[in-house]
Amino acid sequence: MPVRQLMYAGKLYDKYIRRNKLNIYGKKPVRLPVPKLITFYNGIEGKGDEVLKLSDAFEADREAAEPDIEVKVRMVNINYGKDQGILGACKPLSEYAWLVERIRKNRSKMDIDQAVDQAIDEMPEEYEIRKFLVGHRAEVKDMCITEYNEAETLQMIRMESREEGRQEGREEGERTGAARINRLNTILIAANRLGDLKRASEDALYQEKLIKELLPEK
Repeated sequence: MPVRQLMYAGKLYDKYIRRNKLNIYGKKPVRLPVPKLITFYNGIEGKGDEVLKLSDAFEADREAAEPDIEVKVRMVNINYGKDQGILGACKPLSEYAWLVERIRKNRSKMDIDQAVDQAIDEMPEEYEIRKFLVGHRAEVKDMCITEYNEAETLQMIRMESREEGRQEGREEGERTGAARINRLNTILIAANRLGDLKRASEDALYQEKLIKELLPEK
């Protein structure tokens, strides 16, 4: 998010400079609006309010080279019932948070299309955004369906990636274990310790004991 906000800010400043015909190559300093970077979070991973920094994405050895650019983005959790400060101060945002929460609840019992429809129908009449949502129901549904499909896809990708990582770890462990056992067998055969070879093939604890004895870890 800080990277994206940096790019957005650069584009906005470029437009501002062009629109106001500011000379950024002159001797006098150019006066620019103070940037305030905020992103609203309404995910389900339980994140709280925090400050995201661009420097967290820099290389691990950034201490050896002090970065000359920093971007801070204030992430605010706007899930319904979370940040009462900003939600209490902005009625439309609070109503939007209610809508997202209601869609999630409905989603557990029906498909996303029906969940959005029912959430709009259930929205209290006095809500300011209700008239807009009803009047643009098709567009709102398309937006919500796209967003939820993307979220579900990303969640599936994360789950698959974690499972692939676990599987790779298991396979690597199996390969490493098999290689150690083969090396142990080779050593025992070369030393004519056939009795130990037979016992190790039948007794896993004894096999591990011989591995530690004959194949010490480097």
